[in-house]
Amino acid sequence: MSKRLKQIIMILTISGIGMLFLVAGINAEEAEKAEKKPCTPDVMEMKNEQAFPQHRMGIVQFDHKKHVADKPDGYGLGCGECHHDENGEPLSDLKPGDAVKNCLECHNKQGRPARPDPSMSPEEQQKEKLKYYYGAIHENCMGCHKKQGGPVSCMECHPQPQR
Repeated sequence: MSKRLKQIIMILTISGIGMLFLVAGINAEEAEKAEKKPCTPDVMEMKNEQAFPQHRMGIVQFDHKKHVADKPDGYGLGCGECHHDENGEPLSDLKPGDAVKNCLECHNKQGRPARPDPSMSPEEQQKEKLKYYYGAIHENCMGCHKKQGGPVSCMECHPQPQR
């Protein structure tokens, strides 16, 4: 193999490795951006195909603006009413537009939780349920709705799916 051909192969190899690092860096940056999404003030479609590859119910259209707007136009909820840290403590210092983690990052089990295991304590059952995105999002929304007098039946939040 000629010296010139070896140099070309070396340059191509180094360039290829450099491209791999560049692409990996770009993907890591995009993943970090996707990890924390800015809080949106309007209606959010609560569709999460990572947690539910196929949805049996209609997709909830969450009116974020109405939930955070002051009464009487809205419900007057603070960000910490829904958003929490890894210890379950409210993130009370959030402001509209701040980036927040996606629920699925911590509540990352797919599908629905299994029926409660009678051998587990209620605390253990609750902890297991909250490992699931389904369990966490329903606990968060329905728990608040029960306290505040909001909708709690499936069809009040989930529209009839299009056929």
